[in-house]
Amino acid sequence: MLVHTVIFRTRNKDKLAHLREGLETLKQIDGVAFIHVGAPVASERPVVDDFFDFALTVAFNDDEVGLKRYAEHPIHVNFVENYIKPAGAKIQVFDIK
Repeated sequence: MLVHTVIFRTRNKDKLAHLREGLETLKQIDGVAFIHVGAPVASERPVVDDFFDFALTVAFNDDEVGLKRYAEHPIHVNFVENYIKPAGAKIQVFDIK
């Protein structure tokens, strides 16, 4: 299994609803074992980084093959071009096997 986690941050707070809308479109992509979109949980614990707007976690049973198929899927390509870029979102990507 491969888990793909992306953390999204933007200074354009007026674009958050649009970015969230785009994240939800990713749930339409076939071939994923699990997908979750969420916002941070506020925490006073010093080990918790809650300084982000949204997080996406996608799991693939077929490892890199699934991730490649997902990344090239038209819905994902549309998300990058029409949601991430207009929001000016900064992202951190973690691919975990």
